[in-house]
Order: sequence, then C-alpha cells, then structure tokens
Amino acid sequence: MNHYDYVEWLLYKNKAISNEKMNEMEEHLYNCQTCLDIFLSLINEQEEDYVGDMVPSNFTSRVLENISKSRIVKLNANKVNKSIKYQLGYYAAVASVTIFLTLGGFYTNLVDSVPKITSSIQEVQVRQNLIANFSDRIIDSTSSLLLSIENNEKNMIEEE
Repeated sequence: MNHYDYVEWLLYKNKAISNEKMNEMEEHLYNCQTCLDIFLSLINEQEEDYVGDMVPSNFTSRVLENISKSRIVKLNANKVNKSIKYQLGYYAAVASVTIFLTLGGFYTNLVDSVPKITSSIQEVQVRQNLIANFSDRIIDSTSSLLLSIENNEKNMIEEE
C-alpha cells in the first residue's frame, strides 16, 4: 500500500490538488490508519472550534433519542430452537434410513450386482473423434510454426 506524506496531506487539506487526486486520497484514508493519523494531526484548534460551531448543541441528545426510538430486532429463540430441532430430526431420519438399508442388505446386494451389470454391458466400438484430431493437428502445426520462427530469430541474433 502506497502511503502519502505530510506535504501531500497538507495539499489535500488546503484543496490544492486536483479533484481526482483528492478522491483517490480520500479513499486511501478509509483504509489506512497511518495516513489518517497524519491527516488528523494537520487539524488545528481553530478548525475544531469552527466545526464545533456547526454542530448543534443538542446533537448528542437527538442521536440518542433516535437510537432509542429505533426498532431493535431480536432473534426469536423459538425460531432458532425449531431450526436446530428440524436439523437434528433431519439427520436422525437420514441415519435411520441408512441403518435400515444396511440391515436389509441393500448395499450388499448392490455391491454383488455391479459385476453382473458390467458383464452384461456390450462393449461399443469407439469411433475416432475427427474434430478433436483436426484440432490437435492445428495445434501441432501452430506449435511447429512458432518454434521455427523462434529458431529463425535466434539464428538471426547469433549472426549479428
């Protein structure tokens, strides 16, 4: 991360740089505590007093009043408990089905029947993929061409 120095922040504060540069530096302030500390060190008491005059005296009480009026959303414990119970029930059901199928010999039968299925499948003659072969030939030709060009360039450099 590139940091700005004291002089650059002084120029920023006095608006003596382009708007584009000011926007870039302002974005940097959001992410860099070091530069923020430098910038804040440039603010003097007169500027603090000026800003203090702009903020109304009842600002804090108004903010706190608005916070108390705001609706606080609390998680409903019943919904959370229902969700956990639902997930627990789901896992119990899946485990029960797995145990039932295991005890019933389903998986054993499945393992025994796979070789029978594979032996009954007829082997299909594999046809050559002409399009893939064509693209392979293009790639090979292109590679050969590039290699010959590189070799020619190397030879020309060596001759010089």
